[in-house]
Amino acid sequence: MATKIRKYKYIRTQSDALIHFLQSMDIKMIDSVLEPNRTYNDFDKQVFIQQLGVAFDELSQSGDTFLQRYPGSCTAVYCNYKSKGFTFMGNHSGNYFDLIIDIKNGVVRDIYECAKFECSDQKVLKNKQIKIDRSVLPFEP
Repeated sequence: MATKIRKYKYIRTQSDALIHFLQSMDIKMIDSVLEPNRTYNDFDKQVFIQQLGVAFDELSQSGDTFLQRYPGSCTAVYCNYKSKGFTFMGNHSGNYFDLIIDIKNGVVRDIYECAKFECSDQKVLKNKQIKIDRSVLPFEP
C-alpha cells in the first residue's frame, strides 16, 4: 500500500489516506488502505467496500466527481455521543453521507454511519442522504 500512495506527500497515516480516497471516491484505494481483518460499519471489510461502492455510484450518477469534507460529531447521547467524524458531500449534488471514523494514532479502527451527525459548521446545506448500510430499510406502516 505504501508504494501506491507515496506520490501523495500530505498522506502520512492510514487515516490520512482513507480520508483522501473517500473524498476522491476511489474505492480500489480505500480497499487497499483498510485492514482486511476488521469490520467496518459492523460488516466484513468486503461487504462494507461493496456498499460504499454503491454509494459512490449513486453520487457519481448525480454528477459528483469529488466529496467535500465537513467535520462534526455524533449528537446521540444513547449511542456514540461526541464521537468525531465527517459529512462527505458531493461537489455537484449536495447529496451526502455521515461517517464516524474511529482513529487511534493514525490507524483506522472502525468506520460507521451516524444517524444523528451534526456538522461543526451549521451553514452546511445537505441535500439527500445516501445510505451506505442498505440492509436497514425505511419503516413502512
